[in-house]
Amino acid sequence: MLFSRPCDRNDLSASALAVSSRSRRWLGAGFRGALLLAPLLTAACTTRSEIGFATLMGEVPATRAIVMPPPGGPSIVAVLERRYQNGVSQEIALSTASLTPGQNAVYVSLASGSTPQSEIEDILSLPSIAEDRIYREMEERLPGIEMQTSLVYAQNTYGPFGFATGRSASGDVCLYAWQRIEPNEPAVLMPGGAISVRLRLCDAAATAEQLLRIMYGFSISAYNVSGSWNPYGEPPRVPAHLGEIDAPIYPLGMNSAAPTVVVRERRVQARSNPAPARRLIDKDTVLPEQSPQAIIPAPQEPIASPLTGYPVVPPPPSQ
Repeated sequence: MLFSRPCDRNDLSASALAVSSRSRRWLGAGFRGALLLAPLLTAACTTRSEIGFATLMGEVPATRAIVMPPPGGPSIVAVLERRYQNGVSQEIALSTASLTPGQNAVYVSLASGSTPQSEIEDILSLPSIAEDRIYREMEERLPGIEMQTSLVYAQNTYGPFGFATGRSASGDVCLYAWQRIEPNEPAVLMPGGAISVRLRLCDAAATAEQLLRIMYGFSISAYNVSGSWNPYGEPPRVPAHLGEIDAPIYPLGMNSAAPTVVVRERRVQARSNPAPARRLIDKDTVLPEQSPQAIIPAPQEPIASPLTGYPVVPPPPSQ
């Protein structure tokens, strides 16, 4: 209980003066023992409890996300980032509206392409896409869901990608997509780097086509400052006929050689239900009971002159 209260520099000075004033009254060994108590007082007052963390990942703002969802897509909830000597990896948590356990997220890794020499395991490696590796990822991030890999060729702005769809036990539609962005021609002296993207999505009200639109609409907002970093490859060539003479370019539908889009006019014919004819029935006349389906309204005949004995209804006012 002597050192339960944290002390400051004034407390240390007062304690040292008190010890020194008392120590003058003591004899040889007692004086030396009092001097040995001063470091113990200092160590007890300066002790602080510090907490360490074993994880190497830290949270960054949503504006620092490498992959940005398309407008109207799922919002970014949090971004966990880990930096390496040759790149960075992020787990971008997305908003989730499903009953399936797990978090919708984008797993992205950006590597510079060069492999520095290091004695510690602080190197980011992006292995090539393999079927068994993709299956292990789906089992880890979508446990208990039977995913079916699509054989349809799909390609977005950054190149081809693969995807698989499935339905969870709660009825949600789930999508898992993968893509690796790298130059088409590998460079030996100056590697261009690579980007690995994984998308995990489950939604209770969306279809597989709606979830797949996110793979077509996302954008990569980060880059490496190295001049040789270029995982996208060379830009496409300009068409040969662009800007030349006698090579007209027409809008869609105006060129006779181009396929035209035929818009058919939809004609809607209004069906008018004829009003049932009014018949004057005497109060003593008894009609047989008929079903509504058997009653066929008779066409109304024009009346030449108004009937006598009944009030005349005035016509509606003209507008």
